[in-house]
Amino acid sequence: MSRISKKAAFFATTAAAALTVTMTATPALAWPAGDFTATLAGDMVIDAGIAATCTDSTLSGTVATDGTLTVTSASVSGCGVTVTPVGLPWSGSLSGGVASFDGFQMSAIGCTFGGDITGSYSGGETFPVTAAFTEQTVDRTSGWLCPSSATVTASYTFTQP
Repeated sequence: MSRISKKAAFFATTAAAALTVTMTATPALAWPAGDFTATLAGDMVIDAGIAATCTDSTLSGTVATDGTLTVTSASVSGCGVTVTPVGLPWSGSLSGGVASFDGFQMSAIGCTFGGDITGSYSGGETFPVTAAFTEQTVDRTSGWLCPSSATVTASYTFTQP
């Protein structure tokens, strides 16, 4: 092998080794799998023509390493009327700065509203993170003389026990 070929082979091998070390040394971002609790940060406003402002809400469930959520328990209080989360479990995700709940449903005064809601979160892919849902429209799923839709605005801080 000529001296130029040996140098080229040496540099190519060194570059490949450096790339391999760099690629294997950078860990993939992943959520810490396990249980989570999400606590209302501020107020939740559910507006179906008349706004109900709720002062307390907690969600709990599990998160997978890819950010997939399963909400198995939800509570809401301090609304001035009884608001009941229904249709659990809800699914959802925290991925790439986007927070979502699929199958979200709340019932109040004989009306149930539900649907998929999407917001954003800040804080990276580790807890705690705060997810904000602003004026998300959910459709009436049951009830007589109820508006056809409502909007939901809420922020939740997600933590792990």
